[in-house]
Amino acid sequence: MRSILAVLALRAENEVRRDELIEELDLIRTAGDAVNAVHAHVARLRRWLQRHGGNADLLETVNSGYRLNIDRDAVDAHRFVRLVERALNLAPGTPSVVATILEDALSLWQGDALIDALEGPLVATAADELHRWRAAARETLIDAWLTLDHNQKVVLNARKFISEDPLNESMRARHIIALQRMGRHAEATEAYNNAETVLSRELGIRPGIELRATSDPATRFTPISGGRQRQRERIMIGAPS
Repeated sequence: MRSILAVLALRAENEVRRDELIEELDLIRTAGDAVNAVHAHVARLRRWLQRHGGNADLLETVNSGYRLNIDRDAVDAHRFVRLVERALNLAPGTPSVVATILEDALSLWQGDALIDALEGPLVATAADELHRWRAAARETLIDAWLTLDHNQKVVLNARKFISEDPLNESMRARHIIALQRMGRHAEATEAYNNAETVLSRELGIRPGIELRATSDPATRFTPISGGRQRQRERIMIGAPS
């Protein structure tokens, strides 16, 4: 039931075809009659929604599928993406506004995306897309903080982000820049050496240009926004296939 609800919420206000739900739940393989099985799952979900205050028309049968009639902003995933899109459109200008928006957006995350509903391809794809949006949000937030000279925030948060994505050279570079700005040069050197070790061990490569540049005292941080547009164009959370 969680998987069906997740798919319907990701497509809020739009139809989800019955055959998509059958594939999502692998009902061809696991049920004797896939169509009747998906009907039964939807009926249980309707009863659950009604017990929790949902109107009778909240989950509607339409054409050859179903539609969840809720505002997309009532779904954290859609609200998160909308906030990140707004911030990316503003970046790298108005860094204080960008930072506030992204702090709000990232606060919507509670653990990994859709972790309780990762049974089928639609939800798995949506979870991957949300993680890409989160990566873009984190990098843009770090950029905004660096522009604002909020170096302590960068150090504290970049350390957490790196622990979750240790191969992210861009995040490591910004962490080192913030340490250098705070005069914590020994820690910056240690952070660089650690990055070098991890990249060599995991990928068999040396640090890239951006990370190597942090060892140059003349390096100055410049927010990067060009890649954000390309990333935004690639990510289509909840879009029909």
